[in-house]
Amino acid sequence: MGKKKTKKVTANNKKFKAKKVEPTSVEDKSSLHANFVSDAGPGCYIVRRDSPNPPSWLIEWEDVDPEEFRGEDDEETAEVPDVAIDTDEQTLSLCNVDICYKVAYVTVYDIEVVGADGISLTPGSTTDNQGTSSSCITFIVLVPPCVFVHLCYLVIPAEVDDITSLRIESDVSPWQQHPNPNDEHMLRIGFPLGKMPASADIVKASPSSSALPSFLCTQGEGGELTHFFSGNLHAIDFQCPVGTELLAVSDGTVVDVKDDNTLTGIAVTNLYEWNSITLQICKQKDRNDSLPASDDSHVDNILEHSDGPLFVEYVHIQTSLVQKGDTVKKGRIIGYSGSVGFSPEPHLHFSAFRSSDPKAPTVRVLFDGTFAETKDPSEPTTPFLPVAGLRYTAKGAVG
Repeated sequence: MGKKKTKKVTANNKKFKAKKVEPTSVEDKSSLHANFVSDAGPGCYIVRRDSPNPPSWLIEWEDVDPEEFRGEDDEETAEVPDVAIDTDEQTLSLCNVDICYKVAYVTVYDIEVVGADGISLTPGSTTDNQGTSSSCITFIVLVPPCVFVHLCYLVIPAEVDDITSLRIESDVSPWQQHPNPNDEHMLRIGFPLGKMPASADIVKASPSSSALPSFLCTQGEGGELTHFFSGNLHAIDFQCPVGTELLAVSDGTVVDVKDDNTLTGIAVTNLYEWNSITLQICKQKDRNDSLPASDDSHVDNILEHSDGPLFVEYVHIQTSLVQKGDTVKKGRIIGYSGSVGFSPEPHLHFSAFRSSDPKAPTVRVLFDGTFAETKDPSEPTTPFLPVAGLRYTAKGAVG
């Protein structure tokens, strides 16, 4: 579900005093991002301070004054851990004494986690590339400036004398917001999913349809699980069984393939390993071309487009049927879907970029509403942008 990152994950399990509190309510504001189907993230617990419906498991948000953490010379801030455990109260907290928002992914392994409401949080699971599986819970938190968030209680076994022996992994970094959230490429593209495997429980587009399986969009633009920062903002997630056909959304050239990983699940470390296919389907149209700006042409199987380059990425795949440098035609099967990487359940994470730079922000693209197998140019179509909670075929949303 995530765009490439480069920072290493480290455990930060230092003791930091957090007061024992009662369950609390949060000021009612509009939700930051809600374009996500929560059932698609088993074991993942998301919290935003401005959510109109704060989770009952959350202990408390605590505003802090950074000046209280100044050193004696009033120039340097005392070291405050990003992730802290109070061993007396057995609370897990996130600490932000900086003036920027921070995004925190924190995974707690193999111990019971209890919310402020006294209810144990239901864990998910993760499996590494060696096939070792673990029970775990992952918190996804957008931490405002100068705030501590006391998340939950840890049921620490009596035999644990050193909290650093607890297996807790985290990635905490400044929130990289998208520089142009409304950026949209003008090219309309085909649908990225084809036929499901024969063993799948297929949901048809309608009771009378025998041709088109439909796919639930589980996370859309700005989705609160992983689609709220620059490298993922416009991504779309489709729930699909492992082995679903992946289709080229346009003519293009394969520029990158990764399909040697097998890890899966919700561990924060999975944000750094995945399988994917990347296609270049557009290049910049020559401004000196004698053709009108509205006329686009193909060069080396890549469309020259007046709106510039376009790259599309299929993430969490199981297997690729193409190699770097291959040319593909729209509708060709290029691989099969999977659940590799940070993936709570089998799905396709589909995103588009104006550049192949790993740090490039996403760009919005619309699906053209055509079904490759019909190939009927006279059939009316309506471009569409999937949103979480609705099912889609190549032709658009279905009831």
